[in-house]
Amino acid sequence: MPAFQSVSEFDLSEKYHRMAVGCEKSAARASDQTTEREWQELAAQWHLMADQAAKTPGEAAENFE
Repeated sequence: MPAFQSVSEFDLSEKYHRMAVGCEKSAARASDQTTEREWQELAAQWHLMADQAAKTPGEAAENFE
């Protein structure tokens, strides 16, 4: 069983949001626009994953098996 399944769905969503915030901070520190844009795209993906985990908690974990 993957380690993430031992985490409650709410915690998984929060973890993904924290990852997004980390990407946003990295984007703010980026030295060029290309790197900033890449970090922002990663942040957007983390936010989408967090939203999905919050909406369908049981299915979110199953999608990663």
